[in-house]
Amino acid sequence: MSLSTSTIPLVLTVLLGATAAAQSRTPVPRERKARQLTLRAEEPPVLHPLHVAAHEVTTVTFDAPIVPESVDRSVLAPFFSRVAVHEDVLVLKASMDVPSGKEPVLTVRFAGPGAPAQVGFVLTTVAAEVDSQVEVFRQGRTAQDLGKELADLRARCAVTEPGLAMLRAQCARSGLGGAVLMGDVTPGGVAVAYLREPSVSPGMLAKRPHVLYRTESTRALSTLLINPVGSAPWIPGVARMTPRGSNAPPAREFPLLMQVNQLAPGEQATVVVEWRALPDLPAGTHYTLELLDSKGKRGVRWEEVAP
Repeated sequence: MSLSTSTIPLVLTVLLGATAAAQSRTPVPRERKARQLTLRAEEPPVLHPLHVAAHEVTTVTFDAPIVPESVDRSVLAPFFSRVAVHEDVLVLKASMDVPSGKEPVLTVRFAGPGAPAQVGFVLTTVAAEVDSQVEVFRQGRTAQDLGKELADLRARCAVTEPGLAMLRAQCARSGLGGAVLMGDVTPGGVAVAYLREPSVSPGMLAKRPHVLYRTESTRALSTLLINPVGSAPWIPGVARMTPRGSNAPPAREFPLLMQVNQLAPGEQATVVVEWRALPDLPAGTHYTLELLDSKGKRGVRWEEVAP
């Protein structure tokens, strides 16, 4: 069966029209956005737009605890395949784009006292973008608060920079050969000493031996840390060395080295800290050595450590 000459243009027109219609239905990729939202007690409550989209995950984090039960899941059920509410995180995964005119309103109450007591969102779908991550700050920080935080960060960077500089220099010179090149190992050899049990162990356990290695220019302490069962994960932070005495120099901090990123409850791992010998210490000066987590709260401490 053959098509007549007059029929061919009509068939082509239909085919081209169908192709164009199919192309027009092809979804345009949306740009994933990360935003910050600051709530202020003195401002009247408003509904804040939250852009969601089909099969996209939107995570909302809060800087203050929220009440999970305040989230009305029944309002979200027609549009979302996943709704997870935690102490300070809300996770949404839309099963479809929210139709225009049917945008649900979501209210989240804060758990603690203070203002504002809650925050409201209107969940919408737009063509160009989707909110991938939104950070909600219950109270905006003043310029004075930000200035103090910046000053604290600068001071902390200045304290940790010597230890970081040493580690950066060693990155390209690892192993025994690198130690020789760096002057950490000399013909004078390595002296080994053993520290006693830590005087204080807030939230952690340290298992013997606590080995202190000394070379002409370098010191390194190695110990086995145990995160007790039932505790929160332990993330390594810094070692703080505080010289004792009225004329002693200020405390210094050095990075902790560990082969894993964190210790889960019940886990243990060897932790090492390395630092340069301190020639400016007055003769006979001892120091306090602390191995702390990333928050500076949990770890172990030795008093009266010889340099």
